[in-house]
Amino acid sequence: MSDEELKIHIKYGDLEAEFSGSPEAVYHQVVAFLEQAIPEYSLAKKIQYNVELKDMLERLKNYLAYNPEAGIFFLKDLNELPFQDAVYFIALKNYLEYKLGRREKPNTSISDFSEYLPRIKRKTLSNRVAELSQGVMLKRLDRGDYAITIQGIKYILDNYGQKPMGEQASD
Repeated sequence: MSDEELKIHIKYGDLEAEFSGSPEAVYHQVVAFLEQAIPEYSLAKKIQYNVELKDMLERLKNYLAYNPEAGIFFLKDLNELPFQDAVYFIALKNYLEYKLGRREKPNTSISDFSEYLPRIKRKTLSNRVAELSQGVMLKRLDRGDYAITIQGIKYILDNYGQKPMGEQASD
């Protein structure tokens, strides 16, 4: 065990606090402080949706795999999925590779979509992806690139991901 201690100073408006101790103790002290001092923080925490990268990859292991040379790749033919789901999966793949440090940006271009959906003409693909970006699952970025949103990630996990171990229902 280390004798090092973590020290944190927080200033929020007129409120100030200092905490020191083990990282775990300081974490709990800071969270308790924030929940008391900032009621909105406590409310937002209750409805927050966040999925760790490791959990996402584990839940989607029937659809995605990883290899150091190839990066993330698909285990199933995306042409067997509904068009919009295939598009979301492609955007999710690029997002995951970005999170793993294999891409500079989480963006997905029409060329990326074309690579995995070669049966669809590029112009048709471009139009259909643009239509999908009008919803909440995919957002359009500069220069015709797209990125999956948190709603899109949740949609893929809800519809294709295995349930997390703690949520396994016994029917």
